[in-house]
Amino acid sequence: MRWFLGVVWVVILAKCTLVWWAIGHWHVPVHPAWIVLPTLILAALATGIWLAAHDE
Repeated sequence: MRWFLGVVWVVILAKCTLVWWAIGHWHVPVHPAWIVLPTLILAALATGIWLAAHDE
């Protein structure tokens, strides 16, 4: 299942990159960190909880 976590993290990072680019490209009046940081924090928290529950 660790490969699944790797794939999910790649998707999360791609989403964050796309959001950062889109906000800058279309001049949305919000800083991209307001979307990217909570995404990364929750993803890290979920990953940590999952890894703690599935010790191999």
